[in-house]
Amino acid sequence: MNDQHGVSSGGGSRRFVDPDQFQASIRGGDNMYSLLGRGVFHAELTDIKAGRLLLQRGRETLPRLASTSMPPNRVGILGWFGESQLPVVRGAQMRQGEFMYLGLGMQSHHRTFGRNDFAALTLDASDLARAAMDLTGRELAMTSGKVVRPPDHLGTWLLSVIDAATRAGQTTPGIFTSRPAADALEQALLRPMITCLLDGEARNEGVPRGHRAAIARRFAAAVEASLDHPLLILDLCRMVGITARTLNTLCQEQFGVSAQRFLALRRLHLTRRALLRSDRLSTTVTEVATGYGIWELGRFAVAYKSLFGESPSATLRRIPELSRMQDLLPATT
Repeated sequence: MNDQHGVSSGGGSRRFVDPDQFQASIRGGDNMYSLLGRGVFHAELTDIKAGRLLLQRGRETLPRLASTSMPPNRVGILGWFGESQLPVVRGAQMRQGEFMYLGLGMQSHHRTFGRNDFAALTLDASDLARAAMDLTGRELAMTSGKVVRPPDHLGTWLLSVIDAATRAGQTTPGIFTSRPAADALEQALLRPMITCLLDGEARNEGVPRGHRAAIARRFAAAVEASLDHPLLILDLCRMVGITARTLNTLCQEQFGVSAQRFLALRRLHLTRRALLRSDRLSTTVTEVATGYGIWELGRFAVAYKSLFGESPSATLRRIPELSRMQDLLPATT
């Protein structure tokens, strides 16, 4: 969740039809966002600044892969609403009632399986430590990527406060611009958040997922740096320093797809992004595709249409303004 996406004290809600713009607006979101299913993409993001706390509530419609990085000075908690299948985060299949610690500088990959409704609460690490002592008299240690399950009543308490705050921010824009309202919301969120972190039961893990997530991050970075020319999986293995078998196991765990499929998806999505932003009168599909190291154009066209529901040439002919539109509207409840 990136600090350059500033949030005013009152926050606000935005709707998106462009997945790249949605990902860029998530605090910590980067340029890796790949849709995994066909359909019409819609997303909504609500930002609320309450004193020291930042609340982000996001909803999206299609399954996807994405990555995020926490700022070096902030920590927090990530949770989910709804009864649909929850995402895989850093290789852990999340379950109903669980939350994940967001540690300092934590990097992670997320795979969702359809509609996704998430909420993140973040603040400076020193502020969280002081708040824990002030409210409970207990020290709070944050472990990046740790998954906890608080008692049901505590988890329900925290999610209900987040839901109420989201609805208030959507139906009454600017409600949290007043200092008393922002301070009241901060206290209403901090108490259940800290209690969940202190009293939650940690999930037992085998090999530290943080190490595997870091390797996955190096692999993804190597892919992004090499998309302008043909690349073999063995080349990526040498760049990352692991065997092909280990790489495929890691990709299945972290991304839910093979290493080869991950590479193909990134090329397809970046090609689509470039086609949507190109001058349709002076650019050809071949120019764009080969610029991302795609030379088997027939297979590319078939895979592209299978994923996006239209041919590359149809994407190029789209009106750019409609393709990239982002509405700043009050969200529906």
